Amino acid sequence: MKKPLLIIGNKNYSSWSLRAWLLLKSFDVDFDEQSIELFDPSAMPTFKTNSPTGKVPVLVYGEIGLTALIAKVLLLRCTQD
Repeated sequence: MKKPLLIIGNKNYSSWSLRAWLLLKSFDVDFDEQSIELFDPSAMPTFKTNSPTGKVPVLVYGEIGLTALIAKVLLLRCTQD
């Protein structure tokens, strides 16, 4: 399976994005990161494809897009070797 993809806003301005990024780093998860401009219309296709709520951060793992932090923690806990 491919690496998880974390889609975030700017870590300097989006504390929720920073929290998810720190969580993955603290678990030593090998993930890809995609930063998007939050208020740029060009980001809408990314939102519509990966985030049903239209919010960041979103962790894309296979066909699943998770927006809730607790869901990310549970997923990572269940998939750790």
